[in-house]
Amino acid sequence: SLLCYCSCSIWMILLNKLVVDTFKLDYPMGLIFIQNGCALLLVLGAKQAGLIHFPEFDAKVAKRWLPLTVLFVLMLWTSMKSLKTMSVAVQTICKNVAIVLTAFGDAYFFKKQLNSSMFGAFGLIVLGSYLGSASDKWVTTEGMLWTGANVVTTVMYVLYMNDLLKHVSVIGRYGPVFYNNLLSLPFLFLPSCLTLRSLLTDIKAAPWTGIGCLVAMVLVGSVMTFTTFWCMSVTSPTTYSVTGALNKIPLAFLGIFIFSHYPTAMGYFGIASSLGGGAWYAYLNRPKPKP
Repeated sequence: SLLCYCSCSIWMILLNKLVVDTFKLDYPMGLIFIQNGCALLLVLGAKQAGLIHFPEFDAKVAKRWLPLTVLFVLMLWTSMKSLKTMSVAVQTICKNVAIVLTAFGDAYFFKKQLNSSMFGAFGLIVLGSYLGSASDKWVTTEGMLWTGANVVTTVMYVLYMNDLLKHVSVIGRYGPVFYNNLLSLPFLFLPSCLTLRSLLTDIKAAPWTGIGCLVAMVLVGSVMTFTTFWCMSVTSPTTYSVTGALNKIPLAFLGIFIFSHYPTAMGYFGIASSLGGGAWYAYLNRPKPKP
């Protein structure tokens, strides 16, 4: 589950950046509406074909699931807005701060123990995020605000999801994918309709490489909803966020080379510090061998 989640997460960020920034298809709500609609069709089609199973729609479950769906939409939207005005590498290390906040939330709500070594890792993550962003010429105030909003919504989403899955276990492994995407569509429908004509016009005018990236983004986004809930159902919030820390290492360097956003020497040091802190924290949270 962790390997599938990492693969989807890395390609999702890179494809979002290509579609929104490189090919100028800057319609976050419309793109998320297409992604979530395709994911919903995918899970319904798989159920109809007998490949997966989850219970029929339950209004009580939907009511309890609604806050998570709102956080889900906000998390995807703020990530796209952030990528539009930030380099992938700096956005990646700044989002590492979510690991720190998730760990504190995990300790407060779920009584996970923290130690001095973990605080050392937190210090590296925060210091690296500051040094990397302070020396990067692609950083903007708008981008930092959107990245900060994305960090907050990501932490809230992960912690609330972990609590919710403990109390709504009757919906099975694929029920979360169904409810999350179904309930998100009403929130996305009106904003999508307002820009639908412009989106279709720009898609028609986009080169074939841009259309290919858009199709790949929709497919990866659809599959990612499966891998996210699968991963959350068999791991803890900290393990989930630590995995996100480790997959940021290849993501940051792929972002640098694909988009030619080469940092300064201080920027490289900041990136290495933040990613090193995330890797150290991942090592500290590695699964303990059973007796």
